This record gives sequence, structure tokens and C-alpha cells, in this order.
Amino acid sequence: MRIKTKAAKQNIATKRVVLAGNPNAGKTTLFNSLTYSNLRTGNFHGVTTAPSEKTVGGVTYVDAPGLYALSAYSMEEVSAADEIKSADLIIDVADALTLENSLNLTRRLIDTGKPVILYITKLNQLKRRGGSLDAERLSLSLGVPVFTCPPKQLKREIEGGVKFNIKKQSAPLSTAYSAGREGLSRADKLFYNRYFALAFFIAAIAAMFFIAFHPLMPGALLKDLTEGLICDKLSGAITSKMHSEAVKSLISEGILGGAGGVLSFIPQLAVLYLFLTLLDESGITSALAFATDGLFEKVNLSGRAAFSLVSGFGCTAAAIMTTRGYATESAQKRTIAVLPYIPCGAKLPVFLTFLSPLFKNPFPVITCLYFAGLALSLLLSFLLKGGKEGMLSEVTPITLPQFKAVGKKLYFYLKGFIIKVAGVVLLFCIISWFLSHFSFSFKYVAEDESMLAVISFILTPIFYPMGISDWRLAYAALCGFIAKENVAATVAMLMPLGTGLDLASSLAMCSFVLLCPACVSAFSASCKEAGVKFTIKCFVVQTVIAFLGSYLIHLLFGL
Repeated sequence: MRIKTKAAKQNIATKRVVLAGNPNAGKTTLFNSLTYSNLRTGNFHGVTTAPSEKTVGGVTYVDAPGLYALSAYSMEEVSAADEIKSADLIIDVADALTLENSLNLTRRLIDTGKPVILYITKLNQLKRRGGSLDAERLSLSLGVPVFTCPPKQLKREIEGGVKFNIKKQSAPLSTAYSAGREGLSRADKLFYNRYFALAFFIAAIAAMFFIAFHPLMPGALLKDLTEGLICDKLSGAITSKMHSEAVKSLISEGILGGAGGVLSFIPQLAVLYLFLTLLDESGITSALAFATDGLFEKVNLSGRAAFSLVSGFGCTAAAIMTTRGYATESAQKRTIAVLPYIPCGAKLPVFLTFLSPLFKNPFPVITCLYFAGLALSLLLSFLLKGGKEGMLSEVTPITLPQFKAVGKKLYFYLKGFIIKVAGVVLLFCIISWFLSHFSFSFKYVAEDESMLAVISFILTPIFYPMGISDWRLAYAALCGFIAKENVAATVAMLMPLGTGLDLASSLAMCSFVLLCPACVSAFSASCKEAGVKFTIKCFVVQTVIAFLGSYLIHLLFGL
């Protein structure tokens, strides 16, 4: 709503508007609405780890990380406090469900002397539990404008000039706000139980893999259909009228066979991302972090690490960024060191590439690989030295996910994957195709006589203990250091008839991809958060573990 007052409008000088507030109050959601952006949102503390800004209609909006006070507790709070100092206008985003706690920060922001607007979110949830809010009375009590309107109306108010000269009136908060039925719901009580929360999470992940990988489930059926359309029908239709063998090979093998083959995994990735989004939007991930804090402490992690580990199933680089909110450097580095062992979405196509030819139903094996990676990350965290960290975080009530929010996040995930395949993976496939079909004298030759074959033959011996003697597979494995999708794309391009590997060698390759360092994006994120020296050290150690671990797997299953 718009606050009625006789005071004249006060225009903002340079119009730098900073969105501040407690973690998980809805700042990024509001920022997306005000700036027509698609920044990632989430129902847990630490999704926004660095300020983001965008100028719309002459106003620069800044989405600052969440904070509880202007005195710094973590790196993300330091950056938020710095943004607040540079603001011409502060939009304090507060959660209606926890308004009494949120107003502690509101009063500190008002004390800065800068113009402050209070924007209240989650009013519908407040009303459902019997609470109420009188925005006008709250505005008079605080002496600042209070808005509960849709973001578009708020945007018009900001661009037109907001009325700030509100005469403050002393009144208790109870005259303007009622929290309603506070306390835990039945669902909250269930999911805040550490054993139920952990058991539910394991069951949900298992169900996710079942729907994605079982040959009779939608994920696998749609994957086969998509692969047939891209690699068979589309490829045949395009190349049927071409006469140049080189161009045919580039289109059918390099572009559609390589990058197009990776795109065929979109249905299964959609299932994976859908489940992760539902866990997030329902508040279950937040509850899991709270419930497992004590269990994670036994392996030198806090419950907050659950956010990072679950995020790692989607993207390792994004998971690394969530560690910025950790209070201690040792806790942050320990989490970053173990995150590469959480299988990200990009490893899924690789596992399927090597296991699908051997198993009619790859669901049990791939599920074991994912949980093995999670178990290994926890084991390594237990072995690593360093101080522990207490957990300070907002806990989201368990609710039914909103269809619109789930759809937006799913679109965000899949769009990012498609852009990556259409950009990085496609370019890599074209370069790899050229190197694998031309000699050093730039003549079109057979693959075994190409530049890529000559170079890869030199590196192939280090893969012999994995049962790998084909230079194409050695090259494919090394491509994973750039982006894990490149492994599946390279195999599809260079070995369209299949790898021909036995069980021991296939599991060894999967183990290598599972254990090796994450992609270039994750390496860059780690350098930014933990430093170049630490990141290089982790890279070397993880590479050694990847080779030794895959050698051991081949030895065990090859007996």
C-alpha cells in the first residue's frame, strides 16, 4: 500500500537503491521483479553471496547479501554493509513471519540517517496463520514509509519520488502487528527431527534418481526420444543433401553428435533440478540444515554446509559461492575442498554414457555413485583439520512450493545448461573435431593420423591401469578438467558406436570423473573465495586421488 501523508515528495539524488534485510527475507525475488532479472533465489541462508546491481529507469538497484546487523559477522555481511554505506535509498526487505526480529535491523538502518523504506514480504503466509499487519500504523511507529504493495507499484513510487517526512508516533508494535499462531506445525516438527529429515532427504534423492534413470520412467524415455530426434532424424535430414565428407562429419559428429548428444540429457537433468527445486522451495533444505547441524558437527561441518552440499548436486561453482557466508576461513576452505566430490549435474551425462551400454537399468549404479561421492566428501571433511563453526541461519517453515517459483527456477537451471552446451561445449566439440580430422600439415586424414591422436598417444599410458588403451578415451577423460559435459560430448563425437569398455574399465572412468577436480568455473570460484594457492593445492591432491582411486576400482572389479 501507499502511505498517505501531507508531506511533499522527496526526490532521490543519484538514485542508488540498495535492497537490504535479513537472510531469506525475499530481497532477490524483489530485485528480480524491480529489474526484470533472473538471479537465483532460494529458501535458505546464503543464496546471495555478493552484491548484484542493475540500472532500470534511471535507478540503480543493488541486491545486497543478507545481514542481521551492520557489524560484520561474515564476508557476505561485510559486502552488504559496504553497499548500505553507498546507498541513496535503502529498501529494507522484511519477512512478515519474523517481523519482530527483522525490525532490529530496520532500526539500525534508520539510525544511519539515510532514507529508508520498509517493504514487507510473505503477508499471505502471515494471514494464513491468523496474523495481521497495519502498514500505516507501523509506518507511524517507525517514522518511515512501509509498503506491502506489488513490486511494480513500489517501482513506480521509487521512480516518482517517495514521501519520507512522516511524523513518528510512539506506539507498541502490538498495535500494528500480530504474529498469529506462532510455533511449529506438524510438518515443521517432522522435518526438524534430525532422523526423519535425513531419512526423507535420502528417500527423495533415491526417488529422483529412479524417475530420472529407470528405463521405464519419464527421464529415460524422454532422453531416448530426444537423442533420436537430434542425433538421428535431425542429423540425417541436414547431412543427406551434403556432398563434402568433411562438412558432413563436422555436422553429424562434431556438432549434432557431440554437443547435440549432450543436449539429449536435458529430460533427466530436468528431473534432477526439479527435485532439488522442490526441496528448496518447500523449505525442506532449510530444515535439513537445521536438523543435521549436530550430525554435521561430528565431521567438522556445520548444518549450514547442507546448503552447500545440496547445491553441489546442481553446480559445484554455485555451491562454492554459498560458502562466502561462513564466519571462519577454515570452515569455508574445508567445505570448498570437499565440494568437488559431490556429483554435479554435469557428471550425470558422463555416468550414463559409460554405464547405459552395460546396464538395462543404470539407476542402482548411478545412485550408488552419487551417494558414494557424498559419503567421500563427509569422510574427507572429518579427516581435514581446522576449527569448527557454529550455525546462524534463518529456518524456513515447511510449505507447499509455489508453481510459479518452481517453474522459474527450473527454467533458470535448464537455460544455464543449454547456454553452456551451445557455447562452451559446442566450441570445444568443433575444435576437437578439427584436431581429430586434420594432420599437422592441415590435411583431412583418418582420426588415428590426426593431430589430436598424436598428442593423446603421449598421455594415454597414464590411463592403462584403468583398462584404457584408446587415445580417444584418454582425451575425453582429460576434457573433463575444462567442463564435465565435454567428456560425454567427446565420447559421442569420437566414438559414435560406443566405447566397448567392460564393467571394470567403465566404473574406473566413472570413478575418475567423480573424483577429479571440478570444472574451470569451479576452479575460478575457488580461487576467488579461498585463494589461488589453496585452490592449486586442492587441484593437485584431487587429481592424484582421482587417478589412484580409479586404478583401485579397476583392480577390484577386474579381478
